[in-house]
Amino acid sequence: MTVNIIIKKIRSPGPGNLTEDIDYICKSFGYFSPRDKQDTAGKIFRLLVKETCNNEKSLSSDEIANQLNLTRGAIIYHLNNFISAGLVVKEHNRYRLRSQSIQKIIEEIRADIDRIMGQMLKIANDIDNRLGNSYR
Repeated sequence: MTVNIIIKKIRSPGPGNLTEDIDYICKSFGYFSPRDKQDTAGKIFRLLVKETCNNEKSLSSDEIANQLNLTRGAIIYHLNNFISAGLVVKEHNRYRLRSQSIQKIIEEIRADIDRIMGQMLKIANDIDNRLGNSYR
């Protein structure tokens, strides 16, 4: 499975606004592009956070589309991006956040990144050794 993890450094919001905090997380993972004129990614992410975080609930793409009054195709497009980034999981045609807390999701993605980077370093070291390159 291909994982596409994007991390953007953006200004954090002031304290106390739940929606701005959720948006900050979503923006930090590269969502909320200027092309998304209807804020579809943000609407989906906010709904998933509020509906599926802290419990075992999951939502179908039809339920999400109905709640947000958006097309199912737009919902599926953004859900697939969230899955690729490791934020959302799909189980039996239903979607939920990867973990029951936002903090846990970020910790798990950090562990994913560490595993990927570790494998890359191992292969890079092997390439350097075979080419006779040294690094101090």
